[in-house]
Amino acid sequence: MWCLFVSDYYERLCELRTEKGISQKEAARDLSVSQALLSHYEKGIREFGLDFLNRAADYYGVTTDYLLGRSDSRSGLNSEYLEDRTEDGKFTAQTVYRAAIMTHERMNAGSSAAGEKTDLLYASAVYSTLFAAAQKGYIPKRWFSLPAKYAVTVPRLSTDSILSDFPEKMTSARRYGGPEPLCIETVIKTVENAVKRYCSAIADKV
Repeated sequence: MWCLFVSDYYERLCELRTEKGISQKEAARDLSVSQALLSHYEKGIREFGLDFLNRAADYYGVTTDYLLGRSDSRSGLNSEYLEDRTEDGKFTAQTVYRAAIMTHERMNAGSSAAGEKTDLLYASAVYSTLFAAAQKGYIPKRWFSLPAKYAVTVPRLSTDSILSDFPEKMTSARRYGGPEPLCIETVIKTVENAVKRYCSAIADKV
């Protein structure tokens, strides 16, 4: 397992602000402390209390354990869910779930904005799947409030918009899964093979 080791909590506090792309002054204002005090926190000169810890964790979208250096998972997942497994070489629902989790962790480690957009992309994909399921009777149609034409097209348009403006990687922080997580590789290969088969089938009909 490839983990990030932080010797002091304040290194993560400073790292998270840098990832967010905001000044110390702006972060101090949002966290309801003076800039001088935040500077002391980030340099390890002073230790912060529980109230600030909770505010900072919510502000940066991580767990308090991550902020304190007690965990390397920003979302609070147990490390066993983020380590490579031999079964990740097979395409299963578990492989997809694990690839999504690892991707979330890696995106957040490189850019908090990318992590947020990744979550929205996943949600849009799940929404489209659920809408299709509702049309076939698997789940109630009443769960959806958008007209059918919007429920189909809007998620696709928003996905295209998010992908066209996807954030660049901001930091070089290490993350779970090593350099090439097997579950992510399996998902990529499976989808690409499906696309190739689909294109081949269309070409045969032409």
